[in-house]
Amino acid sequence: MRLCSVTSILKYYPLPEALSVIADAGYEGVELWGGLPHAFTDDFYADGALDRTLVASCRSIVAKSGLTPVCFLPEQCIYPVNFLVDAAPPFDAAKLRERSLGYFERAIDLTAELGFHRMLVTTPFWGWTQEGGAWRHGDKALPRVIDAFGRLVRRAELRGVTLVLEPLSFLETTAVETLDDVLSVVNGVASDALVVMLDTGHVNVTAHALGLDPKAYWAEHVEKLGLRLQHLHLDDNLGDLDSHLVPGDGNFDFKSAFANLKRSGYAGWLSAEIGIFGANPIPPAPKDILRRTHDTVSRLWAEA
Repeated sequence: MRLCSVTSILKYYPLPEALSVIADAGYEGVELWGGLPHAFTDDFYADGALDRTLVASCRSIVAKSGLTPVCFLPEQCIYPVNFLVDAAPPFDAAKLRERSLGYFERAIDLTAELGFHRMLVTTPFWGWTQEGGAWRHGDKALPRVIDAFGRLVRRAELRGVTLVLEPLSFLETTAVETLDDVLSVVNGVASDALVVMLDTGHVNVTAHALGLDPKAYWAEHVEKLGLRLQHLHLDDNLGDLDSHLVPGDGNFDFKSAFANLKRSGYAGWLSAEIGIFGANPIPPAPKDILRRTHDTVSRLWAEA
């Protein structure tokens, strides 16, 4: 078992101190959150070109922490990026989509230069179409997702970067949410540069929304994704909201999930993505949350 943490729980910390807190809590690796003040993609660019002095400085900060660089997470759920916008009066939707895809292409280049080599991608919330002047909601637009990721994968292949697709829940996306959605997209793109990660909290919310047993739904993910499952985010909830609680504070069955992973031979990282809402990120709360998560996950993995 290899444990890492996303830096987003420490979003109110300067990057060097955030990395120090993660290392002190016993984690081996880090996922770098691509948001301000840690590593917002466009802050590394000037006049369309990467500022290599800034990149070298960021690489040095990560290296000094002693943490293994695991994955880069360009912020894409909060900042204004949406490559599925079909119509957004008064704006030109095509320009919005192109700007969003350009953001991800810059993030791919940055990922390679920072030495992370893996970059997380998700799908946005949209689902709107316009027919005869009337608005309709509910379109997953998976063919457009496949086209978009196909373009990004070509850039990733050139830069030696692997894109890691994370299915979200219905609270965060109208596209890649279910296991069927994930399989449709990875099969449609058909590239070794696009693999899959699972978030325990998202699977729990999606299972409840579909009226399925979360334990069985998780096991189905692990079985059907096979070797394409290469990364995990760990967090808990009660099946209704994507709460990002410490494992054990919700109702997701981590022992069962870890047992499935062990049987499958999973050898990737387990990454803590917890405590990002409410008062949890306010210093010094993240220190206790990260330590408690580390100890709980270590115990549950050993017991599974």
